[in-house]
Amino acid sequence: MEINRSLIRGKVKGSGAEIVTVSSGKGGAGKTFFATNFAVELKKRGYRVLIFDADINLSNTYLLLNIDNSNEFRRFIEGEIEINEVIQKGVGGVDVLYAGEEIDTLITLDDQKIGNIVSELQKIENRYDYIIIDTQAGLHPLNLDLILYSSRNIIIANPEITSLVDLYKLIKVAALKKPGIYFDLVVNKALSVKSAIEIYSKIKDTVSKFRIRSEINFLDYILEDSKRVLESIQKRTPVVILHETGVLAQCFRIIVDSFLKGVKKEKRIPFFYFLFKR
Repeated sequence: MEINRSLIRGKVKGSGAEIVTVSSGKGGAGKTFFATNFAVELKKRGYRVLIFDADINLSNTYLLLNIDNSNEFRRFIEGEIEINEVIQKGVGGVDVLYAGEEIDTLITLDDQKIGNIVSELQKIENRYDYIIIDTQAGLHPLNLDLILYSSRNIIIANPEITSLVDLYKLIKVAALKKPGIYFDLVVNKALSVKSAIEIYSKIKDTVSKFRIRSEINFLDYILEDSKRVLESIQKRTPVVILHETGVLAQCFRIIVDSFLKGVKKEKRIPFFYFLFKR
């Protein structure tokens, strides 16, 4: 869909937020579990954080952050309410913009509505330090656009062979559209440090072997602990709060440390404007 940029050009401002996508090759990799705990850990460091739940099919951020899943995003799209009325406060003080399947309807809107929506979404870009986008797994066109226009991309892998194959496909397609694209890799459900490094090396070697023009950085890993993950879901509380001194919380602290050290000082573009300008 080609959008009339003149409708929104005058509303474009510099973005204050760093946009970070969290993606995986297939469902079940632990993408939402990572995104919510990662966001809460950033919030604990004093950053202003918003999670934008853009997972069309398997959206469950509301479970992990104990928010209402009645979707007001459609009313926002229709212009009935402002963006501030959609944002909820989740456990740990993280703000949540729950969009879910409604975000897919954006591609059907006319230029005037898109212009109004972009103007509203830009308001939140300038209010936060980080906007964490929990994307849909796989190669959905909107998912790819979110990855291509974001500031940084975190991809989640786990030991399952299907997860690794699908993740490689995601990297390959993204690199074809944006040569040189940079990914931070997190290995979830790792059985040990050794196994996590082996998974990272396997992905990096495959990318190199087939000359995929992408840079893969090992951010770190999260150890397997299905018992505490399940408890976190049942209590609707992130594990970095529920077990603050535990091993999983320590994994997230190390990941956030690594992420913050890797921040590149680049000019930030107005994300939502460029996302919907096509």
